[in-house]
Amino acid sequence: MKNLDNEKWMVDTYEIKHAITMGDREILFLQDEKKSYPFMVCNCSRDNPLGVGQYFNAVVSKDYLEMMTEFTSRITAQIETVKAERAKISVPLEPFTLEHCVPDDTGESIEDKVAIIRQECLRPEYRTVDKQLVLVTGGFGAQGKARGRAVYTVNLYSGKESRWNRGDILGIVKPECMPDWAKERLREIEAERRVKHRKQEQVR
Repeated sequence: MKNLDNEKWMVDTYEIKHAITMGDREILFLQDEKKSYPFMVCNCSRDNPLGVGQYFNAVVSKDYLEMMTEFTSRITAQIETVKAERAKISVPLEPFTLEHCVPDDTGESIEDKVAIIRQECLRPEYRTVDKQLVLVTGGFGAQGKARGRAVYTVNLYSGKESRWNRGDILGIVKPECMPDWAKERLREIEAERRVKHRKQEQVR
């Protein structure tokens, strides 16, 4: 549980005292002693392009223990959600490390290559190989000796597009370490990109 007493992180007039992120949301415990109902618990999602917090499902109370119970219950519910999501993953989850890749060389381009995201750049509950393997699709940071940092990727397992910094890249996966499921998904993603590119060319 992260204690934020010294950071003065505010939502309206309420100060966030505790916050924990699990899965797709943050659970917040807030306090404003000037309010009739000084304790609040709410959820926060930052799943938008700007990463701006969106607050929802807020409840308030005069009773500290009631709100702390609500806070911990929501955290437990999120843990169970992440467990259920992980149980549905159909590939081995053991994370990739330096031995599975050619270490990143910032002097070389990594565009159109399959990269491994550093474990420490992922939240603890997501440090699994399905979150690590990505196809680099562009960005100034993907180029060799680039001044930019942005690296745009497609996750091989989920197909989700994301932005990373070049420093988040551990390296390029060694061909002999590429799982069969990743090879298959790579072929599918590359085929989809070719179709998309042809359609864009036709529009022009």
